Amino acid sequence: MPTLISSAVARLQAFSIAASLATVLTTVLTTVLTTVLTTVLTLGACTRPLGDASLRPPGKPMKVRDELVIRDLSVFEFQTGYPKRFLEQRVAFNAACDASTYSPDEGAAADAKLLQKLCSAAGSPEQFASSLQGNFELVQVSVEGAAVPANAGIMTGYATPEVTVRLKPDERYRFPIFGDLREKHPELVKLSRRELMASEEARQAAIAWIDDPLAWALVETNGSARLVIEESTAKDGRKSKSAITRVATNGRPWTSIGRWLAYRGLLDGATYTFADVAQAAAAHPDKTEEAALDNERVVYFAFAAERNFPPTYGLPVGKLMSGYSCAADQSIYPAGSVLVIVERSAQTPAEGAPPRTARFVFVQDAGGAIEGPGRIDAYFGDGIDALIRAGQTRTPIDVYRMRSRN
Repeated sequence: MPTLISSAVARLQAFSIAASLATVLTTVLTTVLTTVLTTVLTLGACTRPLGDASLRPPGKPMKVRDELVIRDLSVFEFQTGYPKRFLEQRVAFNAACDASTYSPDEGAAADAKLLQKLCSAAGSPEQFASSLQGNFELVQVSVEGAAVPANAGIMTGYATPEVTVRLKPDERYRFPIFGDLREKHPELVKLSRRELMASEEARQAAIAWIDDPLAWALVETNGSARLVIEESTAKDGRKSKSAITRVATNGRPWTSIGRWLAYRGLLDGATYTFADVAQAAAAHPDKTEEAALDNERVVYFAFAAERNFPPTYGLPVGKLMSGYSCAADQSIYPAGSVLVIVERSAQTPAEGAPPRTARFVFVQDAGGAIEGPGRIDAYFGDGIDALIRAGQTRTPIDVYRMRSRN
């Protein structure tokens, strides 16, 4: 009997050691894989220019007038946003965080580095939330003349669509994706959409042609796309694809097709979603084309390498990460800034109510219509599902910038 017991104990000890080794190996491999994927996603092959100023909202940059500083972070719940629950989530968070550490703004870069350090050191959601309390404060800014203040903000969404195109126009494919005109035709850059459509030089500079005015508008609105080249068919029957990204605009004001259709009574202006716009566009193709042409803001595109697609704006490295990257007004929040967004209830939280759930996003893009301290446009990824989810997003939020106490 003693021999049997000793043998059982020895086996249990061996099993325990093996299990411990397996746990350690899993942790090490996960850490190594996260680091490698993060480095690849962040750096790609090299750094790049920060982006053309015309991609920002037209007009003068906004200036911060005042700020509300919150140091007691216990009124917010950060555990839900703990970015180490799943490998995919961890990789996306680290890649977004890494890109922000390269911000030209020293404060934004330092905030991202500190957040990444605290996340890496935390062993649980509770530890992570506790470490934020001692190291960060939240700042809510107010800007004179802002149409969307930070305490009455709106979060919308955008994504990378996939569209079928032709490289040459015909009777069906007649809506051009304009290439970058700045070098060869600088005299054309500031022209309106209708003027560019009438210019033979601009038309010759188009990199592809789309057959649908709504898809045309979506590509420009979202700033990136994957093009399925209709003329090209491989031996296996598949079409070749190319990625494109925005490089500049003509600097003119932007008008959405949704608002144009709503103003003419073809949509409910207060509640419409992307699905509603698509349905109205299908029912009124002539009106949709007119709406697309009336949008004077033209986006110019260039082909992009897949390894860094879609690229960040305002940062020298990185690609947009679904769930963490966002477009914001970079005259208020420098590129790379870490923001905290909190959904706003229609009712004021009662005393003793549970903390409000907070979500991290990183300012890594900009847009012609994303203006003011309360306007956030969250990146949802690529494909039709992402596009639908983005189109359904119109969430009332409060916006705060995370700032290191040091």
